[in-house]
Amino acid sequence: MDLTKPAKALPVECAYCGATVPQKPGAGRVRRFCTPHHGAAYRHRLRVLGWA
Repeated sequence: MDLTKPAKALPVECAYCGATVPQKPGAGRVRRFCTPHHGAAYRHRLRVLGWA
């Protein structure tokens, strides 16, 4: 991990499908999923497996 750059400047892959997730510059969270559906499906799968 490169701590000399902002977190949004680093490439991020969708945790569900592995696609590159575009980031908006500026303040705010880093996007982890390419679509809201992929975020919901990922969290649902974690709940089913007993991780959350």
